[in-house]
Amino acid sequence: MNFYRLLGVAYNATPDEIKKAYRKKVKIFHPDVNPDGEEVFKLLNVAYETLINPDKREQYDKLLNKNSLLKVFEDKLLEFLGFTDKPQKGSDIRTTVTVSLEDGLLGRKKTIKYKRKVLCPDCEGNGIVKESRLIKCDKCSGEGRIQTKLGKIVCFKCLGKGFVVKNPCGKCGGLGYTKEDQYISFKVPIGVETGDKLTVKSMGNCGLNGGEYGNLIIRFILDTGIFEKTSDGLILNVKLEKDISEYEYIRIKNPLNEVLQIKIPPNATKNQLIKISQEGYINKSGERTNLYIRFI
Repeated sequence: MNFYRLLGVAYNATPDEIKKAYRKKVKIFHPDVNPDGEEVFKLLNVAYETLINPDKREQYDKLLNKNSLLKVFEDKLLEFLGFTDKPQKGSDIRTTVTVSLEDGLLGRKKTIKYKRKVLCPDCEGNGIVKESRLIKCDKCSGEGRIQTKLGKIVCFKCLGKGFVVKNPCGKCGGLGYTKEDQYISFKVPIGVETGDKLTVKSMGNCGLNGGEYGNLIIRFILDTGIFEKTSDGLILNVKLEKDISEYEYIRIKNPLNEVLQIKIPPNATKNQLIKISQEGYINKSGERTNLYIRFI
């Protein structure tokens, strides 16, 4: 029986982490709460007394390390299969949000909806509730390991625990998490560009075995609409119904949807760029770029 795996802590867990994990698990397996948990309750006490005592823990670690290569292989294989009692950080969630020039100029507030895994409220992530029953694993007779030609390896029926759970949490099916809709509001970064990312801490999927939540990573796509974006500003193509020489002024709208009245320069020609200072977008320096009009 691997005491670290039984308590659900890492091999380098601190005494505080060991105490926290122990207290959480004895609440589930205490005989007063779970009549079939007495055997596991006793094992939890032995594991705690061993790992909380520095001298006993050192001797136990030496015993474990005698078979260190096999232990590492087992741990990696269990993690690959998604079965481990070690604290696991939740995975990050990545999503894409399309924003307008106006959003990026004003730093507007946006609200998005997405799905994420959250700790099951019924079992608090353990997969075990009061109605659950624990029985000794018949594959390994409660030892947590089975004999093979290569030696003793972890039992993959009970995943090294020595017991299996009957009637796991009905809400999550024993997984320890459920999928729920999540709404989150955030401000669009001023001057945002396509490919820019915003990381929202701890708003990804929940961790397991006391692991922390992952992050939400928002990738932005900047929709420039009717404007053509260049390195030094924006270009607005304006279609004229008459010859350019017949116009003295023209009205257009900038990216903020504000109406601008522009005087046409003398001798202006088609495809000529007319500069309107500081009416474009925001650059990385935080400065407002120029807007250019091109008559077509």
